[in-house]
Amino acid sequence: MRYFLIAFLILCCFSFGLLAQEEAMGEEAMEEEVMEEELIEEDDEALEEAEAAEEGENVEEVEEKEAMTMLSLAEQKWTPTQADSLIKALTVEEEDLNTQLADLQEQIDALQMEVSDMDTKIAELESEKAELEEKLEQISWYKVKAGDYLCKIAESSEVYGYGKYARWKAIYNANKDKISDPNLIQPGWNLFIPRP
Repeated sequence: MRYFLIAFLILCCFSFGLLAQEEAMGEEAMEEEVMEEELIEEDDEALEEAEAAEEGENVEEVEEKEAMTMLSLAEQKWTPTQADSLIKALTVEEEDLNTQLADLQEQIDALQMEVSDMDTKIAELESEKAELEEKLEQISWYKVKAGDYLCKIAESSEVYGYGKYARWKAIYNANKDKISDPNLIQPGWNLFIPRP
């Protein structure tokens, strides 16, 4: 009977040990399930953030999230290896951004040079235009001299040139406010000369 009780006690202890082991394994399984659910939730949040970014999320919100991410990175405890890795990655990103910035500055400088050249060219053309307008104004008027008549004026080198005497009618029509009779013009009159 004594052996039976000893065997029974051993069997009970063994059963309790198995139960404790199963219970411990069940707790581990539950912890693993909880961790998997947390990972799934994090993945879902990351997916939602990516979708929000694709749908045109506000730039300020993105920058704020990046700042929060950087803040959370700063709050984390890093191993020296992780810190070195992060520093290297950020240094590479900074160099890339500096390169892009330098390229953009070169483009800006080139465009500013073009604008400066264009401003100079515009100033030159405006000056040339003013000279041409002044010249046009000078050749658009003829001061009648003694002995002039409309055919002679039309054929003069200052007006239409040799052989263009028939254009006297254009001068007459342009100056009807002064000329009542085309055969009678007075020295000193300023006649408007219409240009073709």
